[in-house]
Amino acid sequence: MQAHGAEMLRLACCLATERGIRVCAPVHDALLIEAPIEEIGATVEATRAAMAEASRIVLSGFEVRTDAKVVRCPERFTDKRGVRMWTAVSEAIEEAEAEEPETSLDIGKEVA
Repeated sequence: MQAHGAEMLRLACCLATERGIRVCAPVHDALLIEAPIEEIGATVEATRAAMAEASRIVLSGFEVRTDAKVVRCPERFTDKRGVRMWTAVSEAIEEAEAEEPETSLDIGKEVA
């Protein structure tokens, strides 16, 4: 099962990219894409079509259904399953930045 899912996602990435869709990243069983706001609806549908085609190729004609979630700037994609990890990482970064003294690079300055 997982091998087929991975192959469908790989093929969907290839098909989408070949069709001019800007694929930012595969995310588990989905594609993160970007498009100008006035083109997002059409781009989402084109991506879903690429994913459907990939499933038909890999699964000998069977088409896997897809859904979509559109996130518009300045919003951020969130998944309730990842909130705890996001919070932990954000706090760790804040702590590390608070402990580090600010450094500056003097470009062109000779170091002895």
